[in-house]
Amino acid sequence: MENATMKRFAAVLLTVSMLGGFGAAQFADVGTLDFPTSGSPEAQVYFLRGVAILHSFGWKQAITEFQAAQQLDPDFAMAYWGETLSYNHPLFGEQDVDSPRTVLARLGASREERLAKAPTERERGLLDAVETLWGKGEWQDRRVAYSEAMGTLHERYPDDDEIATFYAVSLLSAARALGDSTFRFEVKAGTIALDVFNRNPNHPGAPHYAIHSFDDPVHAPLALESALRYAEIAPAVSHARHMPTHIFIQHGMWDMVSGHNQFAYDAARALWEEGDSVSDTVHSLDWGQYGDLQRGDYEKARLWIERLEIVTEESGGQNRASNSLPLLRARYVVETENWETLKITEDSASTELLATGLSAVKTGDLETAEKAAEALKEAGGGNNQVMHKEVAASIL
Repeated sequence: MENATMKRFAAVLLTVSMLGGFGAAQFADVGTLDFPTSGSPEAQVYFLRGVAILHSFGWKQAITEFQAAQQLDPDFAMAYWGETLSYNHPLFGEQDVDSPRTVLARLGASREERLAKAPTERERGLLDAVETLWGKGEWQDRRVAYSEAMGTLHERYPDDDEIATFYAVSLLSAARALGDSTFRFEVKAGTIALDVFNRNPNHPGAPHYAIHSFDDPVHAPLALESALRYAEIAPAVSHARHMPTHIFIQHGMWDMVSGHNQFAYDAARALWEEGDSVSDTVHSLDWGQYGDLQRGDYEKARLWIERLEIVTEESGGQNRASNSLPLLRARYVVETENWETLKITEDSASTELLATGLSAVKTGDLETAEKAAEALKEAGGGNNQVMHKEVAASIL
């Protein structure tokens, strides 16, 4: 491990030093940022790359970088800070709380002992914020408290791009934790992110968080420039290749939706190892197929299904993959109007029932269509009821 780490350090040392010091780094494949810390110069290289990848939600890749920094500088508090955030997944309704608490325990036995290893007020503030994030209480409450702590830091250091961007994404996380749909959190987060993007258009977090902030048909134009730039900033991370398509899809830019998700799929497949989650792979398959269906490239749209079948088998049937297969198959049937009636069973997915119901109507099999409509009605839930009404209306 030590030899491998030092070789990687030598490979990127020149890039970092060319920017005038070990607080800043410009990486060809994950972006540019300025984040001075008290870590050793050797450890700082890996720390900076870890932060850049973290901004693009490359969780596993970021952990590798932060752990390399810890190996080179065992008391480098910010390297542990970064690793804990790699387990947060701020925009998802999930949180692995045990792993980051274990990481903090490696740094020190108590909050006080750990904070003592952060020699500057700024570093202590950042570390104290994640102490709150990984402290006691429900994950929703901890995420809100963490965002409030980051807000305090942002007021204290208004010109710090790293504090600003991490505060921005914490606002998006807090909105989800609170179930707030007023859009006030998103507007504030997006404004902060775009401010950083204007100062540093190669920062990986700024365009990423702007895209998440304005990911809806009304506000998407505000993030179009960010979307066009983002995939070029961090091509080493699959999520960064995919995320611009959240804005492209709002603009009907179907060639871009297809191409960028192909790009994202390639990266996810290259990084995937047995036992890893297939979420990034499946997400790009899902969106890529939709883009190709809108383009009218039905052959490519069918290829996405075949790829997902392979991914499902290779992953041992992970839920994210196996649950997505019916969706891609049903979408293909409906969009291509290549009507296919499947046998209805108690295990039929709602999307399969929709496709089968519509296919049955189109082929004159009204008995099967009525069974599909009834099954959707019995399934309950808002989306299922919409699909039920669609099939039922087609029967009339």
